[in-house]
Formats: sequence, structure tokens, C-alpha cells
Amino acid sequence: MSDTVCIRMSGDCTLRAIRSLHGEIAAALASTNDLVLDCADIERADIAFVQLVVSAAGTAERQAKRLTLVDMPDIVQGAFGRAGLATQPPFARAA
Repeated sequence: MSDTVCIRMSGDCTLRAIRSLHGEIAAALASTNDLVLDCADIERADIAFVQLVVSAAGTAERQAKRLTLVDMPDIVQGAFGRAGLATQPPFARAA
């Protein structure tokens, strides 16, 4: 496995883009033990994005890997908040 892999997410991270995002995240998880999702350039995010990230974090945890979100704009924090979740694994309910 390689060192940390960082995926710089950008633009539309909604249902429309989820298939390509899923493929990119799955490939990265297969090649590293430490995946970072840089969210700084995300312009749109919805519940599909939240579900994808939570699912990827679960996969990473089951495989003893790490997934981290960094540089989250308000749009990403808001999507997690609307889902009632914190923005970092294990994505527990927000207090």
C-alpha cells in the first residue's frame, strides 16, 4: 500500500456526480491505508455525498484504514448537519 492519498474534491458533489466520485474513492481506498478527501473546492453537496463518505469511512474502518475529511466549506458542513451527523468519522450524530 502507498502512503497517504489525497483526493481534491471539487464542484458538484451531488447525486449527479456520485457515480464518478464513488469510483475515484473506491480506487483510492484500494491503493492506500490513509485516504484524505480535500473538500475545499466543493460548491454543491447533498445527502448522496454524505452517504458516499459515510459508506467509504465504514469500508475504510473495516479494512483497518483511515479516511479523513479536510478543508470543509460551509456547504459540506451543512450537508452533514442536515443529515444529523458530525463531519468526521465515525460520523456520530451531531450534538
